[in-house]
Amino acid sequence: MLKIGCACKVLETVENILDLLKNPRFGLKEIKDEVKDIEEAVGNLVPVKGPLSTGPFSVTIPSKIKVSVQNVGSKGCVDAVVRLFDIECCPPKQIDCKVLRNIGRCCAEDTWLAAPEGARVLEVVICPKPDKASIRGFVTVQPMAVNASNPDALLNFRACDLLPVVCPFCKKEKDRCDACEEMEIEPNGG
Repeated sequence: MLKIGCACKVLETVENILDLLKNPRFGLKEIKDEVKDIEEAVGNLVPVKGPLSTGPFSVTIPSKIKVSVQNVGSKGCVDAVVRLFDIECCPPKQIDCKVLRNIGRCCAEDTWLAAPEGARVLEVVICPKPDKASIRGFVTVQPMAVNASNPDALLNFRACDLLPVVCPFCKKEKDRCDACEEMEIEPNGG
């Protein structure tokens, strides 16, 4: 597995792969593994400005969702509104919301969301305040009751897996759906 610390290392790694292509013992599987490591490293190097989303995921039993948000910007503290949407509804229905306050530069804060009982297609959306703040996120979905046949039934979204928001969950106030405006935002208790 590659350990890449900066953008110049990515270029160096690509050059090494090109050299290895001439090696008869270096095959397609190794190339795919190396490229995957590079993609992950680049994804972790480039912070996203603005809202992040897990994209749709499905849960069938009550689950708890841990969301970590890191401020990777260059100035001051940021807040982050972390929302859980049921996107099977039309318009999408917000079912949980937490606010992380005063996340210091290079620091991360965690919060927990609750996915209710019943099969649903959900999406976690992280909205930084100010809107264009640079953040990274990590989301872990785990069942409330651990299944004995599959104790590691976790669904993980790393920083490089999170997506830009494609629906108006966190856009301008005029673009928000009724479901976004129904819930009061309560500060996270810690």
